[in-house]
Amino acid sequence: MNVITALNRKYIPYTLVMLTSLGINSKESVDAYLLHSELTGEDEKFLKGALEEHGVNIHLVAIDRSMFSDKLPRNEQWSLETYFRLMMFDVLPDNISRALYLDGDMVINKDLTDLYNMDFADKEIIACDDKGGFNQKEGYGPKHNEMFREAYEHDYRYFNAGVMLLNLELMRKRYSFKTYLDAFEAWNYQMEAPDQDILNWVHWKNVDYVDFAYYDLFARVAHTSGITYEEVKKDVAIVHFPGAKPWENANYHFGIEKLWWDYAKKTPLYQELLEGFVESAVTDNSIELFMRNLDEKNRTQADLLQQLMAKVKEIM
Repeated sequence: MNVITALNRKYIPYTLVMLTSLGINSKESVDAYLLHSELTGEDEKFLKGALEEHGVNIHLVAIDRSMFSDKLPRNEQWSLETYFRLMMFDVLPDNISRALYLDGDMVINKDLTDLYNMDFADKEIIACDDKGGFNQKEGYGPKHNEMFREAYEHDYRYFNAGVMLLNLELMRKRYSFKTYLDAFEAWNYQMEAPDQDILNWVHWKNVDYVDFAYYDLFARVAHTSGITYEEVKKDVAIVHFPGAKPWENANYHFGIEKLWWDYAKKTPLYQELLEGFVESAVTDNSIELFMRNLDEKNRTQADLLQQLMAKVKEIM
């Protein structure tokens, strides 16, 4: 099974958790191609040592950052590394006919052989509906709806790029990295979900779908829908943590996140991850700031109420 993911050094621990969970549950060996621009020989040695026992073979694929324009939108959620997969035709071995792209902020909870071996039926990508199935066009911005007008007229379903089965054999014949560079220009670099918008826009006529509730379950959506940790552990293949992460302290946390920690516990970085979470909880002052702001708002509201009552008394 060929798997692709992209990361920087900061994301090594979380990618390790994802690949560990994949290896633990996979019935066959995994060749994982890690797209990066800064991993070292020591990083490679560490990852290979940590994943060898789980049947995951690591292949580092260096990406030249200068290939990507400074115009590309990026922020805390969307780093430059998210664009690296757009070079997959140029940097991956030609003998790879298919591959599964997986984001680093997820855990694999079941064997993915059935997904990996699906018949493409001449499609280029097999993926899942975005936003945990709540991907109505009204939920996106004006630029998005402008660029996808034709697609939505044909009842297109915008997909989440965190889980994609890629028909590389077919896609190599039709596209190159330049295809995506031209797409950036067509969008005038105004993508809301950077490379995810581009992948949807370029390939929308050639996408098939699998069940998002099984293969790309958004953890927070599942939680707000009343789905429990026990149900997810028993019934879901891939659990995705977009947005707020289980390893970040300053978030609202919920039971399903325990599944991520279950797999983190099976890595050599578990103690480090746990200590980092606890240290963040001890030193983080976001709750204190929130309470101060809330107290200030309450005082302001109380002052306004007193002024209102005074005016009422004057009228009476």
